[in-house]
Amino acid sequence: MRFIRSLVGMVVLAVAFSACFKAAEFPIVPEIEYNNVIFRKGPAPTKDVPSPADTLILTINFKDGDGDLGLDASETGIPYNDKYYYLFKDGSFLNYKAKRTIAGFDTLPDFVTPYNCTNWEQIRDQSPQPKVIDTLYFTLNPDHFNFVADIYVQQADQSFALYDWKTEFIFPNCNVSGFNGRFPILSKDLTQKTAQEGTIRYAIPSPAWTIFFSIKLLKLKVSIRDRALHQSNVVETPPFTLQSVRK
Repeated sequence: MRFIRSLVGMVVLAVAFSACFKAAEFPIVPEIEYNNVIFRKGPAPTKDVPSPADTLILTINFKDGDGDLGLDASETGIPYNDKYYYLFKDGSFLNYKAKRTIAGFDTLPDFVTPYNCTNWEQIRDQSPQPKVIDTLYFTLNPDHFNFVADIYVQQADQSFALYDWKTEFIFPNCNVSGFNGRFPILSKDLTQKTAQEGTIRYAIPSPAWTIFFSIKLLKLKVSIRDRALHQSNVVETPPFTLQSVRK
């Protein structure tokens, strides 16, 4: 259990950019195209780091007409918040007690997989052995991330199926964000509305790569959002194995 939780926690990203600011005119809805994908093995295990991270690195090219790309990590208010909670008129939160006791709320999902990760949040006290003091209802905000990356795995019938983090990592080891993440603000002055084009290099380090995907045939589907919440086109990588793109 502790090992699985560490794998979930290690699915993080690092982003590097190269960008040009041009007088050229592009649509204000960002456009992207696939560039490449590579896989890099991490260092050998040690006593201090028994499960070092491997890294998948995806590079895409982008164009944007008004340069409003990027989110700062501190931007957690609406519309970039991660979750929406719901309040009654008296200021109390919609919780699991309301689901059980108030007519009309019984249609909310039960505290079962995957909803105990995607729609219910347990609030615990600060005691040495924290106890659950409430369970709040929420909905996820897809606009919290500006880089959306879905991974697909080839099945026995040769089709590709979405790898669903919500069912693969169940409560209490929830991972509802998957490989989605944020890249920081690209423009020094967002008021200038200057066209941009360049590349985004999106790195996902995790010890889970070879454990879960090993020799499987994979592909990624990727899109980005700008600050106005315009979503780009979706690009798809060619099918690959980790070994085939290892560098």
